Amino acid sequence: LLLAAGKAAAYDYGDIVPQYCHSAGDWGPLPKRPDGAIALRQVQVFIRHGARTQCRADYCWSGDQQAGNFTCSLRYLENSVDNRESPLTPYFRTVYLDGRNTLPGNCLMGQLVEAGFDMEYANGRRLREAYVTGEDFLPPSLAPLSEAAIERDFTFRSSDVPRTKQSGMALVSGLYGGSPANTPFITLKTMDIAKENMLVNPRVCGATAAAGTKFFDGLPAVQSRELIGLCSQLHPAVATSAGSCFWWLQHLVDCLMSRACPTVPFSPHNATIPEQFLEDDAALLRRIWRIVDTVQFEYFKKMADVGAFGPLASEILEASDAAVGAEAGQKKKFVLYSGHDMGPMEPLYAVFGLRANPPYWPAFASMLVLEIWDTDEGPIVRWISNGEVVAGPVPYAEFRTKAEALAASASRCGAPASAQPPTAPPKEVAWVSGEGMAMSALSTSLTLALMFGLWA
Repeated sequence: LLLAAGKAAAYDYGDIVPQYCHSAGDWGPLPKRPDGAIALRQVQVFIRHGARTQCRADYCWSGDQQAGNFTCSLRYLENSVDNRESPLTPYFRTVYLDGRNTLPGNCLMGQLVEAGFDMEYANGRRLREAYVTGEDFLPPSLAPLSEAAIERDFTFRSSDVPRTKQSGMALVSGLYGGSPANTPFITLKTMDIAKENMLVNPRVCGATAAAGTKFFDGLPAVQSRELIGLCSQLHPAVATSAGSCFWWLQHLVDCLMSRACPTVPFSPHNATIPEQFLEDDAALLRRIWRIVDTVQFEYFKKMADVGAFGPLASEILEASDAAVGAEAGQKKKFVLYSGHDMGPMEPLYAVFGLRANPPYWPAFASMLVLEIWDTDEGPIVRWISNGEVVAGPVPYAEFRTKAEALAASASRCGAPASAQPPTAPPKEVAWVSGEGMAMSALSTSLTLALMFGLWA
């Protein structure tokens, strides 16, 4: 399945497989500095993890678990260290036993795959090309730096999910390499998933639970009919409401793409997808994509209205304000957020107007870059998405007004929910059980077997 039809005036999702799967594996070079720019002040980078296996074990179609296999070659090395970073154990190689997992094959549900690692490594190489080689903004190597110096200039942040942590490591490997003998320990900051603010999370913003129900109940009749009509045809048990139908169809997209993506190690590709999805130039697959993609983008806009992304905007603004107002040596030069399609990527597309046309759903290893530059007239900001400028350059004050309003929206969140996990999207809640990794109470060092030598 290639689905490589050209784009029409109204996007028909004909090339959605190579787009979403990131078949190219590399977004290309970042744009040169904007006209009038004198020097960089800060770079904030936001990524979706690279290609992964199917994320949830829910029903896809009859027989979906009996046909085909996911086969993963990317592995982990783990050991435990004390609070002085002294090793307490040997390294252990983690291997998922073939046939003993939720998914058919030897892969963890939602596991980052080798092609996904390579995508993020390529992102890191492009960042190095732009900000180390091109602009001489970041240091050429971390090896001479102390841990305190790295902490002063860099923040590496990830959701507490294996595939996002590994994707962040892969990006840093592309940017700087990874040689334990020469590089200081690098801190990857995270938090309990129940407190994660990159996602729509009722435990962070309590108003989102009721707002989500209201959003789906209030969908335009044509969208509600399309959702329920598709579910009545494909999975009648969830055709009870537009909301329950939407979340299952979103999962169905993952089922389909996990088997169609050339960047996901599923075999045999496409052959196990029921014919009804592929016949007539994949008309049904494209129909499902169209309604899910359109409704999902509007959903994030509505969640922004009730303050869902106010806490994240506050983090972004705190770092950018410090960069604009600080003296040299007192600002973060580089901030990384490694997350998901559902946060921070698509929410940022929605709230900052970074995606004018479909498809809105971020591809594997999508990368947003927020640059702050000095000019003679004052600092300016621009957004780069997957190698292309999508907003700006604009005066920093203009960006700040928008970001400050978004941060202030957190006041509309109300009291956080106390007993329920994040609800948007349900597929990502699978992290808590399906991707949880038992960790020692001691500090745990997670190193990928595919790390590369340190860059000069």
